[in-house]
Amino acid sequence: MRAARALRLLLLGAAAAFAQAGPPALQVPYGQLCIDGPGPAALWRDQDQAFVIQASANPASVQRRALDDSAAAWDAAALLTGQPLATPPVPPALAPEARKIYTASLARGSATTLAFTWAALPAPMRTLLNADGQGEARVAYLRGERGRELGQPDGIFRQRESVLGDIVRSVPLIVGAPAPSGTGDGHATFREQAKARTLAVYVGANDGMLHAFAASDGAELFAYVPSALVAALAALGDPDAPARTYVDASAGQGDAMLGGSWHTVLASGMGMGARGVFALDISNPAAFAQGMGALWEFTDKDDPAIGYVHAPPQIAALNIGAPGQDPVYRYFVVVSSGINSGAVDGNGALFLLALDKQASQPWRAGVNYYRISTSGANAALPNALSAPTLVSAADGSAVLAYAGDLQGRLWRFDLGAKTAQRLFTARDEAGRAQPIAYAPKAVFAPDGGYLVLFGTGKLIEQGDLLAPSFAPQSLYAVHDLKEEPTEAVRSRAQLAQRTLAGSDKLTVTGERIDYFAPNAKRGWYADFANASNDGERVAASPSVTGGSVIFDTLVPGAAPCTAAASRLYVLDALSGLALDANGAVQPDAVTGERTASAALQPALLIEISASAGVRDATGAARASRTLAVIRPRAAGEAPAANTATTITLSFPARRMGWREVANWQELHEAANKKSN
Repeated sequence: MRAARALRLLLLGAAAAFAQAGPPALQVPYGQLCIDGPGPAALWRDQDQAFVIQASANPASVQRRALDDSAAAWDAAALLTGQPLATPPVPPALAPEARKIYTASLARGSATTLAFTWAALPAPMRTLLNADGQGEARVAYLRGERGRELGQPDGIFRQRESVLGDIVRSVPLIVGAPAPSGTGDGHATFREQAKARTLAVYVGANDGMLHAFAASDGAELFAYVPSALVAALAALGDPDAPARTYVDASAGQGDAMLGGSWHTVLASGMGMGARGVFALDISNPAAFAQGMGALWEFTDKDDPAIGYVHAPPQIAALNIGAPGQDPVYRYFVVVSSGINSGAVDGNGALFLLALDKQASQPWRAGVNYYRISTSGANAALPNALSAPTLVSAADGSAVLAYAGDLQGRLWRFDLGAKTAQRLFTARDEAGRAQPIAYAPKAVFAPDGGYLVLFGTGKLIEQGDLLAPSFAPQSLYAVHDLKEEPTEAVRSRAQLAQRTLAGSDKLTVTGERIDYFAPNAKRGWYADFANASNDGERVAASPSVTGGSVIFDTLVPGAAPCTAAASRLYVLDALSGLALDANGAVQPDAVTGERTASAALQPALLIEISASAGVRDATGAARASRTLAVIRPRAAGEAPAANTATTITLSFPARRMGWREVANWQELHEAANKKSN
């Protein structure tokens, strides 16, 4: 039965009915693009511990593993189902009636956190779950009671192998103590008070819930059922209902000042379960309902331009004070409109959703939320705005955002003016648009502007793994000038070309860029050497560290779901050139080593060593950083290949000025090149 169901999950398109006239819908499958192989994973490391949280759809599981050990320390699905692992210590499995499961009542604009029990649910929710008179039994089933599953004497509901639902695209979010980087009155006190809070793992599943598990032992701390999905929950127990998505999205988190006090907030979409996002107060995950609980939900009923959101939303402060006056901060969830929105013109939008919206207030554009729309999309083609990257001012407040869309357009959003400007359109040598499906990264450019780094290609629809969809794809760095308004980059002719040549490893060639020269190049680009034939494309947002940008790509197999390969590109962010074995930028250095992999999941990076270096006679110093590349693996898969690849980066060390920025190393090198 499981195999047949898995096949059905793969074949059923999860793009829900696109009722209104508009652009073609993206056909996102319910299940993984390939059933076999590992699911989403996240890595945690602090001074005390390091581990990987690995999720899975087939079988449904959330496991904690050591970096060098394929055995699971705990499996949340086994715990919920009453089959804990033998490795002590393990908590006892909770009885279904003892689980802490909550939802929110949104009647008349209010947001009230309430227990997801038959006795506590309001009448409208009971009606949605009780069409056949089995509402109370259905709620018990959703909570994990198994006595009414098929195969039992009074069984009427779908038989489950696990109480935990399938996890397909939800990347686990691990949240510990508040980050020391937070600023603002009272934040240091908040950090001190919350430094010992429970380290928790948050993940969405196709059982209709976002789950919170204790990272130490896998015990469920609480679960949340979005109100927007309650109407669809009856299908979960129907043996004949087609499988569908519920909370198959990745969550984001951050600290925010709300009502005069600091809180840690989680925000998440619902994948293809419903259009929209929700926000929760997770300041104390072990006492969720005793805090602020559910803050709000924002769906297409509030604004039709919000779509199905998979990528993690971000929490950001905006300075809404008058120019020249003391800053006034307001905290928002920042999220792109996502997939298959209700915008009939095909344009995407960036939403700013106020976290201080009063529970009794309805959503009002320009008051407690803002929609910054793009323009000029081809409504005859599918489109979606990728997740944004945010740029902050010196005080930590967000001022700009960059995001791309599936029609190849890179957008610059001014968060203060609430405007969008097209910065660049990614096109191959033949002029065909290249989709931007993942969040870019932005670093400081030598002249005070920003260099926006991104790759092209998408992995959303089943057809993306088929040869007819293969097309040239590229890596880009686009220079956003510091002028206001900025000058758009008209074409790739204004960028410096980098050439990738080779097979197993790729040599990178190209001239250096002088960003200070008259008519200087506005960045660089590199085309994947054989993407039209092998389908290579980026598999995730890039990472930036030590002056370098790291792109992870996927090379599909010759047939759908056959063993794929991956490449990891490590390039100097400013020049686009590769690094030698010592981590220094060199012409003709190699990168992009091809690695056999069955995973459709991006690599995880972890720092394993670092050295600050010593000053030489001129006062300069070099630092080095070594990263390990860990690829998610399926249960039982040997771990050896996951720690075999390391990356060494070398960059100028020591503080160079009063304000340290993420890529001050590149600025210093660029200044040295200019003076020489």
